[in-house]
Amino acid sequence: MKVNIENRPGLKRDISTGAVINTDNTAYLKAIRANEIAKAKEQELIDLKNDVKELKDLMQTIIERLN
Repeated sequence: MKVNIENRPGLKRDISTGAVINTDNTAYLKAIRANEIAKAKEQELIDLKNDVKELKDLMQTIIERLN
């Protein structure tokens, strides 16, 4: 059996286990989407750092060939 948690819409407590259950699917999907966006931004930053490193390596190679 599940009961509402006072002053916490979207949350219920399972009486038999004491677990708190989120029943607000909209908030859940919003949290998943925010997590996906954060992961995408982190990957973009990693890609940009790799690109900068590659450019620095190429510039170093060009300088070495000119000398």
